[in-house]
Amino acid sequence: MKPVFTALIFFHFLPFLGSAQNDSPFIRRFNVAPLSILEYNLNIKVSNDKVKAYAWLRFYDSNGRKLLEYKSDPVSTLTYKKTGDYTEAPPYTRYAKLTVEKDTGEAVEVYADGFRIDLNIGTPVNRHNPLCDLDEYMRPFWSSDSIFNETVLLYSVNGAAATGKLLFTPGKILSVRSFDLATTYSKKTDWALKGRTITRRLHSAMPFKTDSSFDRHDLAWYNLQSQWVVVTYTHKDKWNGPSPAYRGEMMPGTLAKLKSKSSLRIVAYGMSITRGMNTSGYDTVAPFMPTYVDLFADALKKAYGYPDIRLFNAGLPGSLVSWGADYAVQYVNPLKPDLVIIDFGMNDFWRYKPEEFKVYVETIIHKVSAANPDAEFLLLSNMKFDPD
Repeated sequence: MKPVFTALIFFHFLPFLGSAQNDSPFIRRFNVAPLSILEYNLNIKVSNDKVKAYAWLRFYDSNGRKLLEYKSDPVSTLTYKKTGDYTEAPPYTRYAKLTVEKDTGEAVEVYADGFRIDLNIGTPVNRHNPLCDLDEYMRPFWSSDSIFNETVLLYSVNGAAATGKLLFTPGKILSVRSFDLATTYSKKTDWALKGRTITRRLHSAMPFKTDSSFDRHDLAWYNLQSQWVVVTYTHKDKWNGPSPAYRGEMMPGTLAKLKSKSSLRIVAYGMSITRGMNTSGYDTVAPFMPTYVDLFADALKKAYGYPDIRLFNAGLPGSLVSWGADYAVQYVNPLKPDLVIIDFGMNDFWRYKPEEFKVYVETIIHKVSAANPDAEFLLLSNMKFDPD
């Protein structure tokens, strides 16, 4: 289980002359893994609303050197106000300290209770080997006549039979299975096919969702884990969408390292999709699918025949591209990357105009390049969001 610390604390600030960090009566220290996700919550109030109190979260390496600090919004209320943060430990973190400090030397009572911290969020306690064939999964679907375990959400509208649409028109369906690959569904009793549409039969055990499962206020995408079925089939359709083309010549440094089998360091820097949220491996459910950046790094190892390709996942779920620009020096530069995957956007499209987004991405590139002039970059474009 991930460590959880809770506390109920009262303390009284007295005037002090030294540094606020050292003189804070509220100090909690805890070990933290590098690039791990953590969240803390704390309720604070003050006895004088002219005084501001802050929670400080500071990260340190094994030598006690401060790597990064986050300061909460000020609290200057006579009743408890919740504060906290959800963030990521920078590279080479050994431990962190949480302190509560005030902005004045006056004798002021500061109260704190309800302290809670969750560590290693999203880090599986037990790691499982994938139950699926990753080599099959890595075959480019746009040039293949076989599709392996395409995920389909069967969806019922107004009480009608639940249906889902496949990417191509199947020539032959090889299997329809549960998301965990443990159950195979029969065409005779569970499903029917017409064109690209697969329909759930009335008394089938296949999972499905109804139109009442969602509304404009709760899209419930986070409740869909394992609710899909997966379909493997052959087809003869031609892919009419965009087809990725080889761009290796645009990354000569990375390609040279791969061809010479030199050590290659990859940093994935982005948000929840980067981190892998909602993939089965991240959620520790079968079939334990790795994140896309893990698939990428492992495929490079297989393609170039050597293991010295190291991936660092610095994705912070919920993060904005502005956060990425603010903290690229702390999260990316210490890892001395050869290749940086920049993957922001899904949390930004309703906040920033395209030109603003571009400036933030350029800032990340400039900050990383200043310390790592040979670093190369992959910029990822995110899917369009539901306009509603």
